[in-house]
Amino acid sequence: MKIVVFIISILTAGLVFSGGTTLSRTDHIKAFNEAQKCYKSTPKRDIHRKENCAEKALEEGSFLFEPNSLNIAALTYNFGRALKKTDKNRSYEVLNSALGLYEAIYGRSSLEIIDILIDSGNARRALKIAKQHFNEDSTDYAGILIEISMSDRVTLDTSARYARLAQNIYIREEGEDSLSASMASFQQGKVKFAQKKYRSAIPLLEAATHNPVIAEYAHSWLVQAYDNRGDLESGTFHAQQLGKLISFRNESDFIPLFVSPPEYPERAQRYGKEGYAVLELMITEEGLTENHKIIEEYPESQGFGEAALKAALTLRYAPRVIDGQPQEVPGVLYKYTFKMAPR
Repeated sequence: MKIVVFIISILTAGLVFSGGTTLSRTDHIKAFNEAQKCYKSTPKRDIHRKENCAEKALEEGSFLFEPNSLNIAALTYNFGRALKKTDKNRSYEVLNSALGLYEAIYGRSSLEIIDILIDSGNARRALKIAKQHFNEDSTDYAGILIEISMSDRVTLDTSARYARLAQNIYIREEGEDSLSASMASFQQGKVKFAQKKYRSAIPLLEAATHNPVIAEYAHSWLVQAYDNRGDLESGTFHAQQLGKLISFRNESDFIPLFVSPPEYPERAQRYGKEGYAVLELMITEEGLTENHKIIEEYPESQGFGEAALKAALTLRYAPRVIDGQPQEVPGVLYKYTFKMAPR
């Protein structure tokens, strides 16, 4: 449940413009629109681009909006969130600046500041505000618990506890197999997995498969959980169940469920060489791989191909399933990229 929703319209007219710049008002509008489009379209995994776009949008927005406006507050919040993966200390500072702006606009006990509190690590205060607005047995309150559980600002034990409390509410109010209850169970399973408590994670992830919206994700995690426990048979069952849920078109649609990083070849590491290796392989009915071949290796004679072959033995896929029957799929390509760690 997201309380804070930020909408910053594409700028056309009626803007407040501040001086002190050699660029024209039209130039700032254009630059702002481009930065906002970049921020919204960039996927979360491209963390550096998303951060740069958010920072540029805030910079350009400072020429177009009043300093204490809601737009500046929203742009500051976006930038703070974008920084979370690259610079946690700076992220905390920026998020707290956004919090101050939102508090000045909405008040210190408003629902609008809950998400910022969670993102900035103030979960207790967020819950205190939630209790002022929602009944503690309500699904609205459970939504806040889930938001906190999914935050990277809380410990794994705290995350599991809040997800469990939310799940109890959802089960009582919506049913055991409801989307919300399944999401809460899935979140608990992921936490147990992160703690390497696979035995505890499995029943929670199994419960999440009962809801069709969550099932695809839960099956994927169950493959890993069972494989990590050495129960390849159960891992195969969930890989095949996942295959039934996925509609494959061609070999390029196949993406491993999880990838163990290859060992960096000693010779290449010694001489600071980077490179890649492209393999061709067959996906078995169990989602395992066989018949590995080196198709391309660059640079040659550095050991990248051999390292990739060894790592590929642990690849796991969801197999192609046709009319309920898993099929072997030959000719699947997979590329391993070898990059030196930055010094």
